[in-house]
Amino acid sequence: MSNDQPYLKRLEEQACELLLRSPRLSVSQVLELLDISDSEFRQMLKGNTEIATLLEQRKDGCLATTPVESKECPVCHDWFVPYASARYCSDACAQTAHLRTSPDAARRLRAKYRAHQTTKARAKSE
Repeated sequence: MSNDQPYLKRLEEQACELLLRSPRLSVSQVLELLDISDSEFRQMLKGNTEIATLLEQRKDGCLATTPVESKECPVCHDWFVPYASARYCSDACAQTAHLRTSPDAARRLRAKYRAHQTTKARAKSE
């Protein structure tokens, strides 16, 4: 377990760097998300100049922001701001696209619907 400590510490520092680059998150939110105490964060600052630089940029108000581009959903044609590499605006649209492109999925859905209708009709007639 002790062999993993340097790796985990570096991983935590990288996560902190990434989150501090976001102008939408406050420093306290970053610390809370990563479950880092103030003293651990101060230690991190001493050992990692990149984190210290990011904090200075935040304080000076010159933190570089990435422009957000809207994208049109190919299913419902609504505009949305994609998260990561999202192609669709919602899970429902992704499911619809999957049904349109996969004949097996559509066939299974139709069979499930028919079975449900049959069960419903039987229950109604009894």
